[in-house]
Amino acid sequence: MVFLILFSSGCTPRQEPISETDAIETVEGFFEALDVENTDPDLMDQYVTSDFIIYEAGKKMNKEEFLDFVEGSPLLKTDWQLSDFRVSTDHNSAHVSLFNDGSFMVEQDSVRMNLKLQWLESAYLVKEDGRLKIRFYFSDNIGSTSEVID
Repeated sequence: MVFLILFSSGCTPRQEPISETDAIETVEGFFEALDVENTDPDLMDQYVTSDFIIYEAGKKMNKEEFLDFVEGSPLLKTDWQLSDFRVSTDHNSAHVSLFNDGSFMVEQDSVRMNLKLQWLESAYLVKEDGRLKIRFYFSDNIGSTSEVID
């Protein structure tokens, strides 16, 4: 009996831990989905779980609320420089913290501006439907500058 238990547990395939690369690529994909040049409205679903929550601009939002928040912004151009990744993984989840330096062109009331925002951010990722996806994202604004474009 002991032999049978040892044999069957030894035949179970070992699940590989989530790689740091997969975790970082998932976070980067999240920002690709947010880019104003993205024309695929379903792209976000590839990077966030069905119960996704984000804490952004002092508010807790689900995916739909967050997308409404983003779409309500007068963005003409988006660019994020993600850096200083710190990643912890296991077999089923990952945690990523990073620095985000965002540059945006906005237009409001016929005035164009360049905005530069900086955030410290953190993401909790899990496997869902065989893919690594973000379940929770936290964003803390740590700096901003703006200038009017002539």
